[in-house]
Amino acid sequence: MALETLSDWLTTIGLAGLTGSIAGAVINYAFEGRKFKREQRITHLKESLDKFYSPLIFHFENMKSWGKVWGQPYAFATEALGSKIGDMNEIMRTGLRFASAQVETLWYEWQPFAVAVVERRRGQDMYPHLTTEEFVLHSQRLHEALRAHREELEKEYNQGMGSEGHR
Repeated sequence: MALETLSDWLTTIGLAGLTGSIAGAVINYAFEGRKFKREQRITHLKESLDKFYSPLIFHFENMKSWGKVWGQPYAFATEALGSKIGDMNEIMRTGLRFASAQVETLWYEWQPFAVAVVERRRGQDMYPHLTTEEFVLHSQRLHEALRAHREELEKEYNQGMGSEGHR
């Protein structure tokens, strides 16, 4: 009898150990999957901030700083704005996946006004119905949307970095 009890007891301990090992492996797998997804999200946030939002905001801040010199909300030299539009088109083309829906919509609304202003200053008023005032209004809207979304992403990024223990 004592041998049967010992055998049952060892079997129970063995099964409990095996169950514990399997449960531990499953829990570890789940935590590693969550950690991997969190790391991917942090990488995506960093990329969207560095390659999309920061460069676009730089262009708008640059136009705004020149505006202060000229006493206008946004100012630029004709060729400089033409160059900015080209740079911004490339940023949008390669980084559209980073844009919020609002930023994407505002970008497509802003772009014709920016092109119209450049063409007008080059002496080709091809879009007389698109005014400089509307360009400024659309610039302000897009600029503000870029800044607001960047702030949200930076907050999320910083929270993610804090939970990872990185600083």
